[in-house]
Amino acid sequence: MLLKGTKRKKLFLAESEDFNPQVLALLNKYFEVTIPEDETWDLKTVLRAYDIFWFRLAYQIDGRVLDSRTTCQYLVTPVTGINHIDEALCAEYGIEIICLRGEYNFLREVRATAEMTVGLAIALMRHIIPARKDVVTGHWRRDLFRGEELYKKKAGIIGYGRLGRIVAGYFKAMGMEVSAYDPYREIKDEGIVVYEDMHHLLRQADLVSIHVSLTSESAYFFDTAAFEAMKEGSYLINTSRGELLEEAALLAALRSGKLAGAALDVLADEHSIDKNHPLIQYAENHPNLLIVPHIGGNTYESFEKTERFIAEKLIRKLADVDT
Repeated sequence: MLLKGTKRKKLFLAESEDFNPQVLALLNKYFEVTIPEDETWDLKTVLRAYDIFWFRLAYQIDGRVLDSRTTCQYLVTPVTGINHIDEALCAEYGIEIICLRGEYNFLREVRATAEMTVGLAIALMRHIIPARKDVVTGHWRRDLFRGEELYKKKAGIIGYGRLGRIVAGYFKAMGMEVSAYDPYREIKDEGIVVYEDMHHLLRQADLVSIHVSLTSESAYFFDTAAFEAMKEGSYLINTSRGELLEEAALLAALRSGKLAGAALDVLADEHSIDKNHPLIQYAENHPNLLIVPHIGGNTYESFEKTERFIAEKLIRKLADVDT
């Protein structure tokens, strides 16, 4: 039935660890699937030899690997943010990107990043990481790690799309006073205080959580002025994209004490991160900065849901092309 009458397209599955076996069986039904045995393969060569390249976030697709000899027709990535892909260059070479961007109905059931946001807030404000580290070194000093509760604190949500709205609901359930700012959406949810000016929200929020898509307009929108506007002794959580923040301004706010702490699931230019990164160097000796390696959506449940959805989307797309 589906995709009949055409030669099976070749699909290279670049990141197969913990890949759902039922989804893999589905892909094998329609495509000639290759799973590399190790990491010795060359990305540019693969993009010249395969019709479909399936990956998550580990690879940067840009002018370093794309050229006039690229034969790949589809880049398949089961994520919402695709700043790891040069979209303009893909359009120039006729490469279609199949991802989760804009799939709002489906994404309402994918809540891993929203849960992670709450987890980071609790871990940061209750000093869970340094307390654990202290215990495993042989101490039991509970008074060193007195923290702050979320209850009755004021949470400010920047960006009230799918994730911002879910996080707002979680914070409300924990007894927080929730406000939101989003210049692109009308916010009518009960119990949400709406601000028309982001800096007004920042001045009153004890905890600020960013849920903004990365675009050319939003890049580094959270700048020095935004940090200066934040409430003294407040906290910042970013589980969206690192390129939304001016990292030097964040570091300055932490060093000055303007911020009590920050928790980041993301950093700018994640494909070139090493221990010399200024924020990582700061975090090594300052427990008020918590950084984790973009694991917000990294759960078994979310992988299974998104892989199946994207596989079915790819199959439908090629069925439409075939007809």
